[in-house]
Amino acid sequence: MLMPGCSSVSTLVAEAARMWHLIVLSYGSSSPALSNRQRFPTFFRTHPSATLHNPTRVQLFKKWGWTKIATIQQTTEVFTSTLDDLEERVKEAGIEITFRQSFFSDPTVPVKNLKRQDARIIVGLFYETEARKVFCEVYKERLFGKKYVWFLIGWYADNWFKTPDPAINCTVEEMTRAVEGHVTTEIVMLNPENTRGISNMTSQEFMDKLQKRLGKDPEGVGGLQEAPLAYDAIWALALALNKTAYELSKKALRLEDFNYNNDNISREIYKAMNSSSFDGVSGHVVFDASGSRMAWTLIEQLQ
Repeated sequence: MLMPGCSSVSTLVAEAARMWHLIVLSYGSSSPALSNRQRFPTFFRTHPSATLHNPTRVQLFKKWGWTKIATIQQTTEVFTSTLDDLEERVKEAGIEITFRQSFFSDPTVPVKNLKRQDARIIVGLFYETEARKVFCEVYKERLFGKKYVWFLIGWYADNWFKTPDPAINCTVEEMTRAVEGHVTTEIVMLNPENTRGISNMTSQEFMDKLQKRLGKDPEGVGGLQEAPLAYDAIWALALALNKTAYELSKKALRLEDFNYNNDNISREIYKAMNSSSFDGVSGHVVFDASGSRMAWTLIEQLQ
């Protein structure tokens, strides 16, 4: 059992793990490519695929009567495959992506191109550090205000646009103006209901304990939002191993009998993980056929 946090690490680990009959469980990997069961047959994650947001985005476009959108993305596999999926979905809904821009590290020219093409509804997919670069350029090009709607990822840190960054030359006030009104979509990572799950803790009790242990302002802690997913991943692992141990006992076997050359125990662990179903601090935990978490989507707007 291995627990990589990000998609790039999970891709390498999960692709190799099959050769040693290892089950891989991740708490923070969202790349759509990881849903490929032929390539990653033993991979599970408590974080859903990034494509989970696309049906929500399409429904919002339809609700507000938008028929043309533009996109800008950082050139990485996770964002490229997410936009490929979005392109298929909007086409089915009769919506056109009129302009698609990408960049490696400098978004200056792509943002200028969006302005030149008179883009109004823009989906942006990039990591937090690049988001600051993008919106500094957005401010310079005046690509914000009532005429524009930006759709961004919702898992950035709170006040990410106010974080001091030597890579940009915009003030906090300018960044605040540029990001005002943007819409985010993100999975619900913390159970909104005040109920006790498998751990006998409510989601709020979990966060209170976590913040007490951190002993500092949680806003500055990287990965804090994914903490409930990581905690529930540990529970998923423990419950799967417990169930596997019970099933193995019927065959006079133990978990300790596992080895890299025999997949009998690995298959039992896979079946146990695949049938996971419990209430955690992040909500109800259950995996789909590709090993990805199924979850609700949260829509927010910065005002």
